[in-house]
Amino acid sequence: MTNKRWLLCVFSLLLLMLFFASALGETARVVTPKGPLNMRKTADEKGKVVDSVPNKSLVTVDEVGEEWTKITYKKKSGYVKTVYLKLPRDMVGKELYADEGPLLLRVSENENAAVAYPVDAWQAVKVESVSGDWARVSCNGVSGYVETKLLSYQLEEPSGAMNWLEEAAVAVQPIELRASADPASEIIASLQPGDEAVVTMIEKDQCLLYTAENGCGYAPVSAVALQGEKFDDGQEAGTLTPNEAIAKGEAALKKKFKAFAKEKLYSITAVMAEGREFDTPHYACGFFNDQDQYLFLALVNAETGAVDFQANYADFGVISQEAALLPEGEVQVALSAETVGVGEVVDIAVSAWTLHQAQYTLYFNDSQAVKSEPGKHFAAAYRPREAGSYRLEVTVTDEKGKAVTAEAAFTVDGSLTPNDGIQEIYSQKDGWWKSKKYRHSSLAKSGCAIFTLAHALERMGETGDAILPENLATKYSYCLIPEEGTNNTLLINTAARDFGFTTESKLINDQGRIADLIHDGALFSFSIARGHIAMVSGISEDGSMIRVVDSAPLATFERIKDSAQYYEKRPGVYRAALNLDDLPGARWFFETDEYGGMEYWLTMDYVAKRGVRLIQPGEAE
Repeated sequence: MTNKRWLLCVFSLLLLMLFFASALGETARVVTPKGPLNMRKTADEKGKVVDSVPNKSLVTVDEVGEEWTKITYKKKSGYVKTVYLKLPRDMVGKELYADEGPLLLRVSENENAAVAYPVDAWQAVKVESVSGDWARVSCNGVSGYVETKLLSYQLEEPSGAMNWLEEAAVAVQPIELRASADPASEIIASLQPGDEAVVTMIEKDQCLLYTAENGCGYAPVSAVALQGEKFDDGQEAGTLTPNEAIAKGEAALKKKFKAFAKEKLYSITAVMAEGREFDTPHYACGFFNDQDQYLFLALVNAETGAVDFQANYADFGVISQEAALLPEGEVQVALSAETVGVGEVVDIAVSAWTLHQAQYTLYFNDSQAVKSEPGKHFAAAYRPREAGSYRLEVTVTDEKGKAVTAEAAFTVDGSLTPNDGIQEIYSQKDGWWKSKKYRHSSLAKSGCAIFTLAHALERMGETGDAILPENLATKYSYCLIPEEGTNNTLLINTAARDFGFTTESKLINDQGRIADLIHDGALFSFSIARGHIAMVSGISEDGSMIRVVDSAPLATFERIKDSAQYYEKRPGVYRAALNLDDLPGARWFFETDEYGGMEYWLTMDYVAKRGVRLIQPGEAE
């Protein structure tokens, strides 16, 4: 052999040894066509099997050979076929995904280095080079370093894991973004209240924020408020309706998080596009409290109803949404009219420097007539029953006890045509009905079934004094049973004969039949909650929600179980009311500390389970 050939062989051998040595101690992945990989005592197919390594497991490389490689797995060492291993060098030049969950690109080859960019579990990274246990990768134009063991280099597709999301957020206090979750780590940038960011990861009381201008950094969870805006579109994605998806998410969250069941929340949905987070369309169901704080999330499969991801965001801050307030110590009272007729509602709006509490005092012909308890209502109503001069004083008190009073006056003109109570929705608790008798009681106390009948008769086109609640109460006084309330079966059956509409002796529980009857023009009287009667007047386009007319909605709000009163935020999108002020047309009457009659929505499931009593125009054939 010539010296030249001998030197070439030695050089090649050294390169091969150097190449194999570079792989020692690296992490590799077992990838077989199917099933586990046998690890043998010797580099021979007849060698004794010392362990079985599950497919796609991570192992440590000890020695690399062309046919056999020595590995360590769970403190056991042995030989496996090299062909069934994916080594870090196999990644270079490929687009790969995180092994599972988030992938944080760091500014240097150090697990404590600052984060350059957070990569979604469904985003690919381009591997530029590999050195030891670290790979230099790029994503969305940003380069950084990740540990090779975190990359899913056995498959060039997402793992399907969903461990975190991109949540729109806003700073609620000054924030120093830090390199790591350690509050003592290096400060990278600063955020001011109102600055927007994206929350990508949560580690105990710290969260990782990404901002376009300041890059990535960690901040206290309590210093950030989640906006949840992306959930507000209400589109339909599959077999389930948005409301059905919300119900699925609500049930799952109640089971997983004890705090969920203790909160009174409203919810909205959005469709998460197919092909991103999941292979099939999903609903993102966001749950918010009365301060519009985004607290919980459930991702629901739009086809199967399975809940594939849940999150509790209760430790995040609350977005401050202060109303426009007057200068300190100022109070203004505005009335809807200065002259009204008897029975006409006067609406009142109070503006002040604080929204802590207000108290209403009404004087009639200079004598005190009504004084409310202090409360949170800065909008109120009053329905006068007598002609004369009225003066209203409103005293506003702040958290420190400072009190300021403002007043306004109005006149009830007895020469104007009185409003005798005929209106689209009767308000059982507005004060007008407390003197109107209903057998041994009053319509204000016991008249819900009478008001429901009056509502139905008006909807069917009946007119005249005969359908006024006080006249119906006199006509059907025998239907009020002492200590039991109105016998609604007797009331509706008797009224059906008198007014010529159709009813049935049994309650209807079948959802399909209820929907068909409503489409045919039917109405229903039903027990909406224990001891309270209201009317069904319509149905949503998708059939999931029922429109209700309720003369005393506070009774429903206080007694309803396993459901909520909803309002339609926009066509097809319904939000649960956290309080009755959320419902459109809400009026709070300070004389009675009650709400007037309202129209709102309940779920079909709730209404059908309670059962409804038919009121259909036209006599039965």
